Amino acid sequence: MTIKFTGSYAKLKKCVSRTGLPGKWRDLMYGQRQFRTNKGGGLNWWETTGTITFQGLRTAAKEELEQAFIASAKKRLMGEFGGRVFCGQLRSLYPDDE
Repeated sequence: MTIKFTGSYAKLKKCVSRTGLPGKWRDLMYGQRQFRTNKGGGLNWWETTGTITFQGLRTAAKEELEQAFIASAKKRLMGEFGGRVFCGQLRSLYPDDE
């Protein structure tokens, strides 16, 4: 399952900037935005669906970006990634009656 970012492009850029990883943004076709770190890690985001994917030729650079971004944006992520489930800022409709 993929993860989705529940926010605007501006909020996504803010979460990426909090990682402290230097890099550049690109606007690609079909509403895709891409952040590429100077070390070769890549984050892809599609504005229409909110889908996030990671890529990179160097496994270490990809993993560094994955870990830093997830730590920075976990409150805005939904879905499953790396064995973890993200529910964003959703709260239960049925709070415990304890």
